[in-house]
Amino acid sequence: MEISITKMSSNGQVVIPSEIRENGMIKPLTKFLVFNKQGNIFLKQIKEDSLIKDMEFVERIRESEEQIKNGEFVSVNVNLEENEIDKILMN
Repeated sequence: MEISITKMSSNGQVVIPSEIRENGMIKPLTKFLVFNKQGNIFLKQIKEDSLIKDMEFVERIRESEEQIKNGEFVSVNVNLEENEIDKILMN
């Protein structure tokens, strides 16, 4: 994961640093979904071929958070590789 620092302008604009744009192959006019989760702002690049999957994933996260809040959850072995955890979460 790449990390960089940026700031918001007085007009509410945020610049994505050039090294992040270059590495992520982000071009001008790229559209993003913007999420605000308890003051944490997330950007998700919109790609037409994956937009429906992305929205379904967001809904699954919402449902999972609700289940956790209600005491319903599944434990996962944290020693798993990231791709193995992804498989569990995506099923």
